[in-house]
Amino acid sequence: MIPRSVSLIFLLLFLVPETATVSALIMAKPNCKDTCGNISIPFPFGIGTGCSMNDWFSVDCNKTTADSPSRAFLSRINIEVLEISIRYGNRMVRVNSPIISSGCAGRGANISIDMTGSPFAFSSSNIFIARGCNNRALLNRIEPEIVGCASTCGANNLTSSSTEGKENSYCSGNNCCQTTIPSSLQVFSASLGNAEDPINDQGRNQCKVAFIVEEEWFWNNISSPEAVQYMQYVPVILDWFLYYGTDIPEGVTLYSDAKNSDPMCNLGYEGNPYLPDGCTDFDQCKIQKVNLCSGMTKCVNVPGWYKCELDKAKITFLSKFLSLNSFFLRNL
Repeated sequence: MIPRSVSLIFLLLFLVPETATVSALIMAKPNCKDTCGNISIPFPFGIGTGCSMNDWFSVDCNKTTADSPSRAFLSRINIEVLEISIRYGNRMVRVNSPIISSGCAGRGANISIDMTGSPFAFSSSNIFIARGCNNRALLNRIEPEIVGCASTCGANNLTSSSTEGKENSYCSGNNCCQTTIPSSLQVFSASLGNAEDPINDQGRNQCKVAFIVEEEWFWNNISSPEAVQYMQYVPVILDWFLYYGTDIPEGVTLYSDAKNSDPMCNLGYEGNPYLPDGCTDFDQCKIQKVNLCSGMTKCVNVPGWYKCELDKAKITFLSKFLSLNSFFLRNL
């Protein structure tokens, strides 16, 4: 006779749903590299000829020395890429942005960023910060707007736009100030001068810096604004815009206006919505962490979803199992 505990274990093992390994998603065009170092390069970005949507999304993957890690750069703008996201609602590129300085020993020539005519612009998640005693910093090439802030050396507090808590204590006007940046800003260049502090005339020839920076990164990673003057670059977030057109592939939902499209893989699909046939139906029956169907049913994948159907194999097996178990019980 088969022990009851063994028979129950055998039955339960049979009824456990099968598992499968999920294949890696295709994020780049065929025959194109999808990474540079540890950075994912999904289409519409691409490395090499014919691998990007257009030249603006072309990425160079270079090494400064044979032993150094590969670094990604937007080819036409020549700025280093730190991260690319094509997720709906979080479509962005994180890049290194230069720090503008004046009167700072050991710093090289100032570098500006010009993205005019490109699909890229500084995100509203960045802020403009100036650091230094008696520093008046203004963004250039945004006429007729005038955007900037002034920091003083002492008690006179010229508070720029700021938020509560840590941000308010760091850059509220004394030796550091902050302000928001214009919407859809595509150029970063700044001029630094004296704030003409009527109370305190010091700091005229001291080190002054100004930069655009990802706001969340700055408050989470910089313990004191003074540390920034020794850095060459800080991370910023770029929004990017791409008109998708009207030919929408299967599995894609398009949110768009006249100038911009934001595609998303439909529920039950995954992949890269910018690639032709980039959104593919995934088998939810195999990758879910919980049993979607119980008892004598099995999970059957359908496009974008799943359904539970009676499992004839399980029913047949259970019938034979019960008959066999009944036979042994009668012969005790």
